[in-house]
Amino acid sequence: MYEIKNRVPNFDLYPKKNINISAKVGFNDIVNEINAQIKLIQKDRIVICFDYYHGVNEEIFEKIAKALQPQLIIHSDIAKYDESIIQEKFGRFITDDRVNGVFSVGTIEEFFDFDKIKDVQDKIKNTQGLIVVYGVASKTICQPDILVYGSISYQTIKDRYQQGLGNWGAHNEDEEYLRKEKRFNFLESRVQDKHKRDIYKICDYVIDCNQDNQFIMITKKDFDEIIHKFSTSPFKPIPIFTKGVWGGHWCQEVLNAGKDLENTAWGITGFLDWQAVAAQLNNAIFEFPSTDLILCNPKEVLGRKIWYLYGNRCPLHVNFLDTWGGGNLSLQVHPTIAYAQEVFNSSWGHYESYYMLDTCDESSVYLGTKDGVKLDELVAAFETAQETGEFDDEKWINHFPVKKHDHVFIPGGTIHSAGKNTLTLEIDMFCFTTFKLWDWGRLDYDGKPRPINIDHGKHVIQEEFQTQMIKDQFISKKQEVDRGYGWKKERSGTMPFEAPMEVNRYWFNKTVHFDPNDCIMIHVLVEGEEAIIESLDNSFEPVVIHYAEAVFVPPAAGQYTIKPYGKSRLQECAVLEIYMDI
Repeated sequence: MYEIKNRVPNFDLYPKKNINISAKVGFNDIVNEINAQIKLIQKDRIVICFDYYHGVNEEIFEKIAKALQPQLIIHSDIAKYDESIIQEKFGRFITDDRVNGVFSVGTIEEFFDFDKIKDVQDKIKNTQGLIVVYGVASKTICQPDILVYGSISYQTIKDRYQQGLGNWGAHNEDEEYLRKEKRFNFLESRVQDKHKRDIYKICDYVIDCNQDNQFIMITKKDFDEIIHKFSTSPFKPIPIFTKGVWGGHWCQEVLNAGKDLENTAWGITGFLDWQAVAAQLNNAIFEFPSTDLILCNPKEVLGRKIWYLYGNRCPLHVNFLDTWGGGNLSLQVHPTIAYAQEVFNSSWGHYESYYMLDTCDESSVYLGTKDGVKLDELVAAFETAQETGEFDDEKWINHFPVKKHDHVFIPGGTIHSAGKNTLTLEIDMFCFTTFKLWDWGRLDYDGKPRPINIDHGKHVIQEEFQTQMIKDQFISKKQEVDRGYGWKKERSGTMPFEAPMEVNRYWFNKTVHFDPNDCIMIHVLVEGEEAIIESLDNSFEPVVIHYAEAVFVPPAAGQYTIKPYGKSRLQECAVLEIYMDI
């Protein structure tokens, strides 16, 4: 295991970027600021709109609305369709499956009744004085004089689902978490993100609504400055650690992370779809979803080549799978792009790789099937295992020992699992679902078996991914491809059809130069305590990367260098570069 004796953990559990901006902090400051703006408007009828993402604490916005002492207060839900109609319109995207939906192509306007909107607008026209409209997508039903948007991080929303929050207007507070998260992922976040992107172009203020007792409000101009700062310099998203029935304790022991959890099965360190970023302002911390960077500045953050090919989404992700002192992951398979397109209306499949960040003598990976295995017989064995509770993995699945810095590639259609007592850095090119085939007979924390998806999995398992092919093409040979003064470069990628995702490892005790080449880059320090990322032309402030941390470098940051720093000065370190070779 990574040497932790006498070591002081330095993993940044809440990274922040310093920005010289002041915010309005708390209820009174926000009300006073809005009132000051109202006094500047010379009109008989003034409309204030508080639009926001579902999941914020609406009671606080209601309190703000009442404090402004308007003649009329309207909640946007008054014009929203009932849940029965939403099911008729969007049920095919929500589906009856516990975890898998279909990616929607709807817009947020489709959630509202046009006749009801007209009634609201007539009511506004017939009212003099101050009018406050608030609620999810409230801009849809009014034309405001002052528009305020309430932002919230995805993880905060998902935490609130766990605590009893229902989906938008669904009245499903008691429904299991997996179904609520599914509806959010496949439907609600899709339409709300598109709506948010449009609102960000025209709003006057943005409020960070993650902390109920302390809303943080900034002007749209200041929000744009924050977005620009993140878009043009290296940044670290806020890591997320969650427990799982197979989870281990490596992250707790080595990183000092998730100490309040039963275990740290997942460590989400470089997944912009889920994580948030934080700006340290002069008088507050302003937190917002990482995806806002892409919604607002896609070409600067992703690079033009990635944006033109893949749209408003970062195709690269990294996270930890911590089984140290835990158990095996489920035997699972990911969708191929063909299946993802046809069944889930997805633009991508799920391609990933496992980089072994830390191992012991027991560490292993399950990867592909044994030579000679027939797909129909394997599927029948998985199905029988659901009845008998027994599956002979040694008969069907390859099981390889692994060492630290080994790297295996897992294209869609490959049966795989991370073995116990391993800290795996999962490196993905796109992902959205996993089909579990066998979960070792375990129950989840709710007392139910975790969802098994053989009905999907059997359609994507690639029979050709067998032992000899796995050894030849799926396991990295770690070949050296370049070297210079004080560094050498190894190709850690593994196979000829791995799509354009490229992973290289640099061993270095001197300075290494990097050029993002118009594509976003992820770096993970996989050996050494700390290194420093510096701009060639001083266009951004230096960023220190600690052991196991992930740093995103937008191409707009320009060329940069990495060298050992602090405790690792003059020592050999190793850093991964993960990018799209397009």
